[in-house]
Amino acid sequence: MARGTRRAEMKARLTPRRLSWLGWFWGRVWFATKIAIAIVAVAGLLAWALAKGYVVAAGQWAESRIVAASADMGLRIDKVTVDGMRYVDPATLRRAIGVETGDALLGVDIAEARVRLVAIPWVRDAHLRRVWPDTLIVALDERVPAAIQGDAPGGPAVIDGTGVVLTHDDPARFGKLLMVAGAGAGPLAGALISLLNGQPELAVRVTRAALVSGRRWDLTLDNGTVLRLPDDDPGLALARAAQAQTEDHVFDQGYSGIDLRQKDRIILEGAPAKTPDALSKDGNHG
Repeated sequence: MARGTRRAEMKARLTPRRLSWLGWFWGRVWFATKIAIAIVAVAGLLAWALAKGYVVAAGQWAESRIVAASADMGLRIDKVTVDGMRYVDPATLRRAIGVETGDALLGVDIAEARVRLVAIPWVRDAHLRRVWPDTLIVALDERVPAAIQGDAPGGPAVIDGTGVVLTHDDPARFGKLLMVAGAGAGPLAGALISLLNGQPELAVRVTRAALVSGRRWDLTLDNGTVLRLPDDDPGLALARAAQAQTEDHVFDQGYSGIDLRQKDRIILEGAPAKTPDALSKDGNHG
């Protein structure tokens, strides 16, 4: 009697577990069967539609069914990873990517999402890729703030080195940026900044750059002195100005302007505040 009772108890303990395992196994088999049936059905209906001439509609319908089937298999978005984001507003970025957690990963239109992303002023380029089974990776190549265009339509704007307007909001939060102005100044700002970077001790004193007649720059220093650059070889003119500052401290003599447009001389404009004969060396300045 006792032996029969123990066998009954063992059977009671083992049977549910075995049935649970078998249920899981056959459930997976049935799930796979459903997917296979769905694929076969989609393929059959697609072939019929193509035969009838419904090419576009058939393709769209088949695509939607395949995307839905992939979602049923668990290929859904659980995580979106963004690389290279520094300046783009997060809410703007989310709208441009256009996906939500739980969406079918296969259903993400990579090309359309990229178009929306590069339409954001801060974004120079973007690339998206799927990482199965549940991740979308977005890589951004952002534009870098280079200058402030003081006369931009709508008010002062932060621009990149090619003149693309990035934002009008609080330019001061981007640190000390060169102020540029004049028709066509924006697209040429990057080239000017590159020249200034070659003369760092001079560059730190330049607060404003005005493009004159679309050809040459007037640079205003922190004490109000204006450096007039030529349209031909402004880099050489900057080097001459830096040398004159090193040798004679021309920036600090109180001249209203320093004309660098002639290659054989530097013309000092306006009476200096002190040491009137600071630059009276023949052959060097005039």
